[in-house]
Amino acid sequence: MQQTVISTRSTKTFFLSTSPGPSLFECVVPNANVWYKTVAVITAILLVSLLAQARFFLPDNPVPITLQGFGVLMMGSVLGLRLGLLSAIGYYLVGMAGLPVFAKGGAGWDYVVHGVTGGYLLGFILAVSVIGYLSQRGWNRGRSLWPMMIGSLLIYAPALIWLSVFDFSWPAEGKLLASAFYPFIPGDLLKLVSAAALTGGLWHLVDRKK
Repeated sequence: MQQTVISTRSTKTFFLSTSPGPSLFECVVPNANVWYKTVAVITAILLVSLLAQARFFLPDNPVPITLQGFGVLMMGSVLGLRLGLLSAIGYYLVGMAGLPVFAKGGAGWDYVVHGVTGGYLLGFILAVSVIGYLSQRGWNRGRSLWPMMIGSLLIYAPALIWLSVFDFSWPAEGKLLASAFYPFIPGDLLKLVSAAALTGGLWHLVDRKK
């Protein structure tokens, strides 16, 4: 009997709903009109922009460690797939347009296309999409850690491809993972655990009010 219970719980933990449920934002603001949604998107872009300015560099590493990733994780888990994706793309585009929203006030076409962080910025869009999708299909509340873990890893997929294809003289040959991935893992773990705890807490408040 005990084994059956464990198996059932495990299945529920990793089960994905076939139809999307409401995002955390939609639960907090039911029947939100276009103006509320616009404010939510703009607020998300502003918050990620501010968090991007909290940064520090590792020795001999041009890619900063920032709180930007924390904002990206929250963007997907709170706003869901559609609004989260719109926010992530909006953040990317306003930076491309020249507003200093990236780390160290970075902005513009050259910063994105000719810089080492260009792949990471594309990874943010991918991560938000997946986190929003999974969150609205049951991986929320106490399961929020799983989509955020997947999203954090997905940030590096386009980033590593970007650094492999283009020649930035960094990382050194044979040190792609050692320079562009491994050093960021401890910080990413802290950010995703913090974001998951905050998201779970917000869901708990919403459920209690219901």
